[in-house]
Amino acid sequence: MSASAVKPNLSSYVVVGDDPHLTEVAVDKLLKGLSETSINQFGPLDEIENVLQAIATPSMFDDRRTIVVREVERLPAEAQRKLIACLQHPEPDATLVLVGSKMPAQMISAARKSGHVIEVEKGKRKDLFPWVKQQAAAKGLHMSGDAMSTLVDVVGEQRLALSQALEELSLAMPAGARITPKEIAAQFRGRADVKLFGFIDAVAQKQGPAALEAMHYLVAQGESPTMLFWNLNRHFRQLLEAAESSPKQVAKALGKPEWLAEKLCRQARGFGVEALVAAYQMLAEADLKVKSSEEPEGLTLERTVVALTRKR
Repeated sequence: MSASAVKPNLSSYVVVGDDPHLTEVAVDKLLKGLSETSINQFGPLDEIENVLQAIATPSMFDDRRTIVVREVERLPAEAQRKLIACLQHPEPDATLVLVGSKMPAQMISAARKSGHVIEVEKGKRKDLFPWVKQQAAAKGLHMSGDAMSTLVDVVGEQRLALSQALEELSLAMPAGARITPKEIAAQFRGRADVKLFGFIDAVAQKQGPAALEAMHYLVAQGESPTMLFWNLNRHFRQLLEAAESSPKQVAKALGKPEWLAEKLCRQARGFGVEALVAAYQMLAEADLKVKSSEEPEGLTLERTVVALTRKR
């Protein structure tokens, strides 16, 4: 069942798919139009008892509340069993949305009885170039086949990274621009760390699953959590600079091109000043934990990414 056909007023949904970008798009469509006060969002590092309490607690501001639990496949087996029980005996005033790349068969079965299962198909390589062309056109860009091939070679096949690269191009190029391999090469020259930028942007845009996937990839490739922390700290300092400034002011103050200043301002608005201050304090505390060896740096980084990307 497509996400666009779903009406978010039933008792439960299970959204399953192994492409973080496409899965997040499906969840966003599902939640579109709901007030933020009616949504509680959780991840694999949250205690299951807190999730259960949110499901059982009536909303003070809305007739119906929605509880979203992401990366369900990473929850302990006992926590998964408790969520299955919630699907089997749904609360009348709550909608439970479970999201993951894999789901137990019993969870899928329970969801089909009490609500809906949304299976997000992974984007196939043969569909990649039509998808890039469609996304580019939506941003006012016209791309040749060679340009799309060059973009995929530079950025990779992950649709989140491609979407972010197309957004960057749309901000850097005039409306209606025809993009060739030459423009791609000029815009992304020297971007060996393009996946790092994708990670930072995913955190700044509160795209939790994509941020965690990028983080795990970077760490597996040998990047140290300390380096990732340093980049996150630097980026959130820039977001604080951008929080109450115009793109032109940010470009001048930080010495950034205007398209990048516009992106920083947009990401800063997504948080708000108070949330950005709290995020920066969180990063400082996490950095202290890492330096004092209070807990493994990889675990600290993962907890911090989950907390920063939690949509409230």
